[in-house]
Amino acid sequence: MEVLKKNGPLYFVIKENLKSQIEEGKYKAGDVLPTESRLCQEYGASRVTIRRAINELIHEDVLERGFGKTATVKCENVPRSLNRLGGLHEELEKAGIKCSSFILDSDVVDITPELREKIEGVQGTKAWKIERLRYANGQPLCYQLLYLSYDLCRDLDVKSLSSVSLYETLENKFGIKIDNAKQTIKAVMSNYRIAALLELSEQTCMLQVNRTAYTDKGEWLEYSESYYVSNRYTLTMTLKR
Repeated sequence: MEVLKKNGPLYFVIKENLKSQIEEGKYKAGDVLPTESRLCQEYGASRVTIRRAINELIHEDVLERGFGKTATVKCENVPRSLNRLGGLHEELEKAGIKCSSFILDSDVVDITPELREKIEGVQGTKAWKIERLRYANGQPLCYQLLYLSYDLCRDLDVKSLSSVSLYETLENKFGIKIDNAKQTIKAVMSNYRIAALLELSEQTCMLQVNRTAYTDKGEWLEYSESYYVSNRYTLTMTLKR
């Protein structure tokens, strides 16, 4: 049983104890707290008391509840604007958030009939296929499957994409002018593999963002499928009439 030293109502003492454990790093951003039953045993308290302590921490923006019943330590929310065609690395760096990537796999592949169905106006016969994880200030944010026109960037240094912007690399190294993109956003449930790669304790709701980008010459450049942890990611846009 947890030894509590502070005075006050039991729910308050438990709340402050949990908050201290979070501040000390026992529970990190995105971690799932023990179940109510486990906390009842740990603190020798009733479910009503534990529930009130948890709800107080949710109200204080320390914890949050997703689609499951168990509370998790709240993660830093990452802002993203849809008013400009930019890459994640560019957008996060502008917001003062360090963006990094881990390359899971990369290869030059044939453009299959299935891929051609997904990409409007696809050209060429080969593409770079890159699978990577995206991080914001060290926290897992996104799983991405990316295809790039091989004809436009044959000498791409894939390893460098762990720390530099893809769009800036395409523009500065290959002289490509990225002009426009078609993008769709929808809510999906993560599969077990993506949940594990993003260090999620269970399957959860994600934002799937599919993008097809083109150059100023109308050439297909990029097709990507990105899966964002929904409670760590906020999309904003400016609308005018």
